[in-house]
Order: sequence, then structure tokens, then C-alpha cells
Amino acid sequence: MPTSRYEDKRGNRLPSVSQILGLVWSKPALIGWAHSEGLKGRPLNKTRDDAAVAGTAAHELILSRIGGPPPILDSYNDAALKEARISDHHAVSWIDEHEFEPVLVEQPLVSSKLGFGGTPDWYGLLDGVPTVLDIKTSKRVYPDHFIQAAAYAMLLKEAGHKVEALAVLQSPRAIKGQANHFTKTGSEMIDPFTRGFELALELYNLRNMIGY
Repeated sequence: MPTSRYEDKRGNRLPSVSQILGLVWSKPALIGWAHSEGLKGRPLNKTRDDAAVAGTAAHELILSRIGGPPPILDSYNDAALKEARISDHHAVSWIDEHEFEPVLVEQPLVSSKLGFGGTPDWYGLLDGVPTVLDIKTSKRVYPDHFIQAAAYAMLLKEAGHKVEALAVLQSPRAIKGQANHFTKTGSEMIDPFTRGFELALELYNLRNMIGY
């Protein structure tokens, strides 16, 4: 999945949801993972890139099952495809238990009001509920995953779409793993994550302003 370039109406480049969270939201799990990889003598950049490629392939496979386009897998190596198919296999059991009516699948969106862009994995009716669904192939779900989903919900609402639920489908690439689905509904559950992204965006803009 190629990285989208987000621009305002004047052609000025805008930060993505991932860039904003990556700059201001610490990821202790990644620090531990990097340390573990180093102890094993594995080149960190290569391990990270391999994981990203496998994750992208898994996204293609899983999204194709819930309204996305057919996956184009020719460019992936065998190792990445093997991991991706494991993740896809885990996801099938959960997908088969639910109903999906896609509205947008990997559609880039921009907030002209707030000045950022993002591409939700999937938005539509999940069991009849307007839901933004984000797919993760990590070993577990972290709070920033829901902050990311809340940011996508902000973009969708500005574009005129109704969002009543934030959902994360976690489908790891390990054989012994299993798919897990987590949903946040109602303002009491969603608002804290929305506020988390608003503060992250505020800090991102402040750091750029002062040249941090």
C-alpha cells in the first residue's frame, strides 16, 4: 500500500495521522522489541522493514474479504506472504461471524479545518453500526491504536459520514496467535481517544512552530 501524500486546497503538504502520533506518542513496546532484536544480532532496519511488508500484505488479504479490492501479491517475497497468510487465516474466523457493508476502503481523507490527513483501513456498517475499523498485525492492541481510529473518525465526520464505533481487529502473524476484535462505542468510550489525538496534534504543531 503506497504512502499517501496529503495536501490542503493550496497544495501545502499536511501531516498524516501516523506522523503525528509517531512524533508525540511514545511506544514502549517498540523500544523493547528493538532491544530484543539487537540482542539477537538482527539488523533493526531490515527486521522492521520485513515486518512492515508482511503487515501490508496481510492488510491486502484481510481487506479483500470485507469489501476491499482483490489483493495484488506479486511484489511480495515468500517470507512476507507466509506471515501475511497466517494473519489472514486468523482473521477469517472473526470475519465469518460478522456482517460488513463497506462504504470506504483505504480512502485517503483530509481535514481542511484541522490540517491533517489519514487513510482509514475500512469504514462502513459493521453488524449494522457505522464503524471505522483499523487492522493491526501486532502481537497486541495498544491505546494509540484507538487514538489512531479516533483520528480517522474525525476525518470521516468532517467528510459527512456518521461514526458510532471505533474498532480494531488485531490479527497477529504468529502461528500460535488468534484474531481479537476490540470496539469502543458511545461518547464516554470514544471521547478520551479523540481528545488524545487533539492533544497530539496540538503538540505536533507546537513542536513544528518552535523548531523542536
